[in-house]
Amino acid sequence: MTALFHPRLSLSAVATFDWTFEQDIEFWSRAGLRCVGLLLRKIEAVGFERAVAELRRRNFAISCIVVGPFTLLDSSLWEAERESIFRCIDVIHALGGGAVYGPPGKGGFDSWDESAARYAEAIAPCIAYGASRGVNVAFEPTLRSQISFVHNIRDSLDLVQRSGAVVVVDIGNCYAERDVRQWIRRAGEHIGLVQISDVAIGTMEEPGAGTRGLPGSGELPIEEFIRAAIAAGYEGPFEIEYLGLGEVDQSAVLASLTQMSALLYGLAA
Repeated sequence: MTALFHPRLSLSAVATFDWTFEQDIEFWSRAGLRCVGLLLRKIEAVGFERAVAELRRRNFAISCIVVGPFTLLDSSLWEAERESIFRCIDVIHALGGGAVYGPPGKGGFDSWDESAARYAEAIAPCIAYGASRGVNVAFEPTLRSQISFVHNIRDSLDLVQRSGAVVVVDIGNCYAERDVRQWIRRAGEHIGLVQISDVAIGTMEEPGAGTRGLPGSGELPIEEFIRAAIAAGYEGPFEIEYLGLGEVDQSAVLASLTQMSALLYGLAA
């Protein structure tokens, strides 16, 4: 290992989306990460038992495992979707760590309440199984309506109350919400994971891309968001997560990890 990052700093496998599990684990080990986030698709490709053995051998803690959304419009698919979550809960239970999460699913009903009721019904067995294994089950609000009917933290707290799941606070998704840091503080014990990314907003003359990227590549006040989560009582990982497609700029990733680690050492235990 070449670095020693803050133990609460994690890097998601979504940031290296096109890499294999083997590429991820080699990079994580070389970088000196202690906590990492997994993607179900990559675990399935190598097999659950092999993935657990490799992660245990290298002594990684797990911030999360990302699964797909529920197909809320077709309850006949829920059993298979639940089974994937059950297997991920077992992985986190075996290794120690954070949450299993996915977007709640596409709505398409006459009311938000009906979508929420569907999600609560779909996720209930997963929450019960997670509780029995000491693992949080969470959902991620996102503006991508093809995978989520929940788009902000305010509505997320309504879904927390209705479903019993906890919420993923993704800074790169929620940064533009009204009074967003106040809502993060209100979320408190219902936060299952905090994800950090950055957004290049730009100006009217030179607009930024508007998509999530590595922390340090944009203009978001990341430190203030982390402070808000800490003030809310959040004690879990801070995970760098954005959709990293294609070739990975490894030097840039390492530089961002170093920057975020130094920030966490100044703010978090």
